[in-house]
Amino acid sequence: MSQDSLKLVIALARTHTTLFARIEKNVQQFGLTTSEFGVLELLYHKGDQAVQAVAEKILVTSGTVTYVINKLQKKGLVLRRQCETDRRVFYVTLTDAGREIITDIFPQHEQFLDDLFQGFAAHDKQRLIRQLVQVKTAIDRKEASPDDPEN
Repeated sequence: MSQDSLKLVIALARTHTTLFARIEKNVQQFGLTTSEFGVLELLYHKGDQAVQAVAEKILVTSGTVTYVINKLQKKGLVLRRQCETDRRVFYVTLTDAGREIITDIFPQHEQFLDDLFQGFAAHDKQRLIRQLVQVKTAIDRKEASPDDPEN
């Protein structure tokens, strides 16, 4: 590993840790974990979702998402319902209380993120987004490469 690659990995890891620690602290003030907030935010923006889709979109395992959805159900924020055409599939939907909470707290979360990145101009954010997508694409491409000795 070259020194630049090593430094990039360390910088990305430290940034990820710091960013998500701040996000976790922010959503805890609403009585939610980051995973719970992620589920509510996904349903708020994308509507009802299959449980497996929720797991994939908020980047948690199916076991974790089941636990999170159970907690949100106990809080009265989501409902789980079985698909009428495929009994193996379950959908998650916001309750009225869940919609009310996420409608209230999401703008506050957006403001928190705006404040967090206030030192960055919009064009710098867009450039960084493109660069991070390039990093992910390169990693995904390398993982899928038949020449990769680990595959």
